[in-house]
Amino acid sequence: MKNVITIIATSMLCSCGFMTPAKQYPGDSLGADDIAVIQSFVGTPFADDYHATIIGYTKIEPNGSGERKEFGLPGFTDYPSEIHVLPGEYEIQVYCFKGFSSHRPKKTLTLQAGQTYLLKCDVRNDQAFIGVNSQPK
Repeated sequence: MKNVITIIATSMLCSCGFMTPAKQYPGDSLGADDIAVIQSFVGTPFADDYHATIIGYTKIEPNGSGERKEFGLPGFTDYPSEIHVLPGEYEIQVYCFKGFSSHRPKKTLTLQAGQTYLLKCDVRNDQAFIGVNSQPK
């Protein structure tokens, strides 16, 4: 019975889909060399990896916290799997989930233009961490 519930829940989550890449800065779209791209890891259904979606961020300004953006509704998958931001320091919040287990860790990152940052959840001893792999676009 537990497997049936897991299959139904996963099917519902996957059928909702993830939002398309979201431009998170004002004005015209900039080229890849002028922005930072944040991507979240979305694994295959029924795998052991946690899926990650971006649920929000805060741009950290020299005089304190700046713009705060939140996406979607908790527990649903209408979060973007990719966002495009201007370079700078950000606190990123991620929704990590696998089966009926979920976490909402945060991580502060200094993002550089022309880089793509892949966020992946790692859960150990019921504590969630965000691993980051960066690479030039």
